[in-house]
Amino acid sequence: MAIKEAKEKVQDTITLPIDDTSLEGVEEYLSPEKQPEEPKEAEPTSEKTDEELFEECEVCHVAVAASRFAEICTEHPEGAGASCKLISAKLEDETTEPTDWIKTMVKTAEQAQGEAKEQMVAAVTELTEYLERRNSLFLKELDKEESD
Repeated sequence: MAIKEAKEKVQDTITLPIDDTSLEGVEEYLSPEKQPEEPKEAEPTSEKTDEELFEECEVCHVAVAASRFAEICTEHPEGAGASCKLISAKLEDETTEPTDWIKTMVKTAEQAQGEAKEQMVAAVTELTEYLERRNSLFLKELDKEESD
């Protein structure tokens, strides 16, 4: 679920700002002959940059961290070993919620060894720090589950 939402948000950010998305419309948009009447820099923009959109997307950050875990599992099978089965199972389930991803990443990092463990702990730490800065509901939900 988190990865699907992240893909949708990324797709939304790369959609062309044109009304006519037919081949002719796209060609016209990309044509060097067509010059804008006013330079883009002179226009006040209320749209956010890709970086700003990504910074606000907590689900995207969870998905990126999960992706890093998958890469670590591939790069360090000797240190990650059996712990990567948890991540693999979550990757196959498209309905996995962000809090479930976070719990799985923590469990996977706890079971890993050596370089794989170091990289996984770094990824979870980076994600946690980001979520704390954003006062994330994901962390509040995890805290609530832990206290129950």
